[in-house]
Amino acid sequence: MMRKLKILHTEAATHMGGQEIYIYRHMLAMRERGHDMSLLCQPHAQLGQRARDAGFPVFTMKMGGFRRLLAGAVAARTLMREQRFDVVNTTSRRDTLIAAAGARLAGVPLIVRSRHLMSPINSLLSYTWLPHRILTVSEYVRNYMATRGIAPERVGIAPPTVSLPEERWGYPTDMEARCLAQRQRVRQEWGVADGDVVVGCVAILRPAKGHADLLAAMTPLFVRYPNLHLVLAGDGDVVMQELKAQAQASGVAGRVHFLGYRKDVADLLFGFDIFALATHKEASGTAFLEAAASGLPIVATDVGGVPEMVLPGRNALLFPLGNLPELTSALDTLAADSQRRKAMGYEGWKWIRSESRFSPDGQAALIENYYAQWLRELGHEVG
Repeated sequence: MMRKLKILHTEAATHMGGQEIYIYRHMLAMRERGHDMSLLCQPHAQLGQRARDAGFPVFTMKMGGFRRLLAGAVAARTLMREQRFDVVNTTSRRDTLIAAAGARLAGVPLIVRSRHLMSPINSLLSYTWLPHRILTVSEYVRNYMATRGIAPERVGIAPPTVSLPEERWGYPTDMEARCLAQRQRVRQEWGVADGDVVVGCVAILRPAKGHADLLAAMTPLFVRYPNLHLVLAGDGDVVMQELKAQAQASGVAGRVHFLGYRKDVADLLFGFDIFALATHKEASGTAFLEAAASGLPIVATDVGGVPEMVLPGRNALLFPLGNLPELTSALDTLAADSQRRKAMGYEGWKWIRSESRFSPDGQAALIENYYAQWLRELGHEVG
């Protein structure tokens, strides 16, 4: 048996996106396995508040700028000497430069840098000398890191996880009524009828997520299908205003629904018929796993780690980046055929439930094994 580890996760971002959800779910799962989990983040970070609400110790410091970098590294060293963490797992560049430096100075046995994003690596220091090992979310990202000179044997892969919602297909009769009630409730909120077809997207509103492409590709379909709607859940004021202007200019404003940031994503998915995300880059994509777990067919860009998060051709139709006619065609195929939507959704529903690596406990076991292996390689006892 592996002994209980004292683990500190660090994150500089203040919003709550896919990366932060990954950390939060992992902390919950590792605590369930008996480990002592803490978080270091910036004041007012959404992840920090959620971690506090869940009962985790949360330490805060401001991150950003050269002076804060130096002061933060010193403060981190003090914190880590006092707390005597076994593992420090950093996430973003800013918190890595601070926390990993402090951990090195404090002599923390294992320093791990996680990489959840597909953006270019600008600071090799935060992947080479500062951490002992690296965790990432897909084979695609590990291969990219190898092109930057980071040895693949130093990198472990742990994909994001999904918490299974109430069953969408194959559920008992009493659960069917509850699922239908959720579907009716959210559709009533959107002003969408039971028989309408809803294409839904859950993602933070950033240009790289491709919402503008999705709206452009759907615009001709709004004419072909009078009962077709697009529902967008996610925050981002600038992009939201741009998308509203685009919808207005295209004459489809009444068919596009903006929900903003929502915590009830699992309920929202019950109101969708198709999940679509025209992302320009993606290291993995938790949203695809959540859509599959809810029994939704998926339309997505064939980029980055996306093909590792779906079953191409079985529960997902992929299109090349920038090819809007193919995106329109994929959406058209599913909008026109309810039986194909259901069949593809069921494929994803079965697949997610057969892959333990996508469950919170399965991922935690995988990362726990990585920690144990790396601690042994660095000469530390784990039993």
